[in-house]
Amino acid sequence: MGPGVSTFYFADAHTGFVADLTAFYEDLKDRFPQGMTVSVPNSGDLIDEATGTLTGTWTDGTAGAVTGTAVDVFAQGVGARIVWNTSGVTNGRRVKGSTYLVPLVAGCYDTGGTLLTTPLGDFTTAAFNLWTAGGGNMVILTRPVEGAGGKSSVVTSSSVPDKVSWLRSRRT
Repeated sequence: MGPGVSTFYFADAHTGFVADLTAFYEDLKDRFPQGMTVSVPNSGDLIDEATGTLTGTWTDGTAGAVTGTAVDVFAQGVGARIVWNTSGVTNGRRVKGSTYLVPLVAGCYDTGGTLLTTPLGDFTTAAFNLWTAGGGNMVILTRPVEGAGGKSSVVTSSSVPDKVSWLRSRRT
């Protein structure tokens, strides 16, 4: 398994975010294969949303680590996707974010290649719990273009499509 990165943003200082994010992955560890570890750092960068400029650092609690517990085969690079919905609009499009949960063990999929009902429910509940724990401060950052025009949009809900997902491309 190769490394992956999921980035989460909050509008304001949110004490307990590291614990909340660790709890999110703890709720899902039985869907991840043994040997996979999710590390949650307890410090990171503060960003000016309008310009993308680093303005400082944050720290919170103790770093977390969650290890997958499922003893099952898995397909590398595919899994589920959480969609973080907002009411924000940028360039005529609704602002949304995604978190990919990969790899998932084979026991998460039905014979048609979509997600089984129980894992789908687990992902949906874990996403809701993380969003709720954020107290309305979880945001999706729209990156600035040429050093200006960035903004954040508050996450208003989440959903998990009932289909296998993977990251198709990476924009720079």
